[in-house]
Amino acid sequence: LFRSSVRNSVIDIKEARADYMAAVGAFLPRAAVNAETGKRFGRSIDPDTNGYTNETFEEGTVGLDMTLSLFEGFSRIHQVRFRKMNKERSEWALKNKQNELAYQVTDAYYKLILERKLLNLALEQSRLSERYLKQTEAFVELGLKSASDLQEVKARREGDIYRYKSRENTCRLALLHLEQLMNFQPGVIQDTIVEANQLPLLSVPSTETLYAQSLEILPVMRMIDLKRKAACKEYAMAGGTFSPSVYARFTVGSNFYNTVFSARQLRDNIGKYVGIGISFPLLSGLERLTHQRKQKLNLYRLKNEEELEKQQLYTDIEQTLLSLHAGFSEHQQALQQLDAEALVLKESERKWEEGLISVFQLMEARNRFISAKAELVRVRLQVEMMRKLEKYYREGTFL
Repeated sequence: LFRSSVRNSVIDIKEARADYMAAVGAFLPRAAVNAETGKRFGRSIDPDTNGYTNETFEEGTVGLDMTLSLFEGFSRIHQVRFRKMNKERSEWALKNKQNELAYQVTDAYYKLILERKLLNLALEQSRLSERYLKQTEAFVELGLKSASDLQEVKARREGDIYRYKSRENTCRLALLHLEQLMNFQPGVIQDTIVEANQLPLLSVPSTETLYAQSLEILPVMRMIDLKRKAACKEYAMAGGTFSPSVYARFTVGSNFYNTVFSARQLRDNIGKYVGIGISFPLLSGLERLTHQRKQKLNLYRLKNEEELEKQQLYTDIEQTLLSLHAGFSEHQQALQQLDAEALVLKESERKWEEGLISVFQLMEARNRFISAKAELVRVRLQVEMMRKLEKYYREGTFL
């Protein structure tokens, strides 16, 4: 779907360029060649005497008519600028579509990495259950554990196997979604997220600085600004319809008569005309006035939409930076929690082997340890995504 939108944006650029060239071409003179031949019947003017006659005779004309518009209330100039802005806006629209596709791919990629890491955690949890089961079977043979403890561990192991299979299916769906977005053939997509106990140093601009940069480079904001400026040109063109039109005209022509065609008569009867004219638009109902008022209202509406987009952009940037700062703090806390849960699990395994705690307490410690690992993975990927967003607002592209 997104790839089709990108291809349509490329087509829109070509159409906008064609419209721009057509607007530039409007400054060229208009020329037409006319040729006509026929027969006159009934009362008409005799070409020989310039008097009236009732005779039938052949007549033909050949001519060239050229008209050059000199002034139309600056409408053509506004039209060229309007088409140029539309051309620029279509180019920014292509970049915006590319960014949307890149964002979808990035989001799908991080979701796939999350699912893969959760799948690995589910496998680790399943392996712990398998190890506990073997230990419990040995303890039961020695009479150190009861049969109910063995059944509980078996039930937990089966639940872990089910969760692993479910997570595996979810991972496959995430991979399929990413391959569809990237138009890849089924293959291997590498995990480029590096595990680290410490994230790189956080160095991001303030909300106001990043907002000012985004207004200048984000494709969506450039599109809105160009759309508003184009509306100003449309309003100016609507006002130009009230101005008089000045034009120059040149014609050259000749005629022949009493024959189907005569080159000699064409040479002898050639005539030329050069002149200048002016046209005043006096009345056309309320069409022009209504059109101008509608363009003015459209200009007000676009200004309001631009303000709303700017407010939403500022809010999104502020939320992104807050999430980024919070993510760094959460990552550090998640590392500390994981270290603590690892110690608790190790101690719980020792106590369980000594018979000091039940299997339920052991499984609870194991689940907390796996949950701490999962939380660390989630926070790390969230921070990476927020850093991508901050870079997007700063550089204007996901590519």
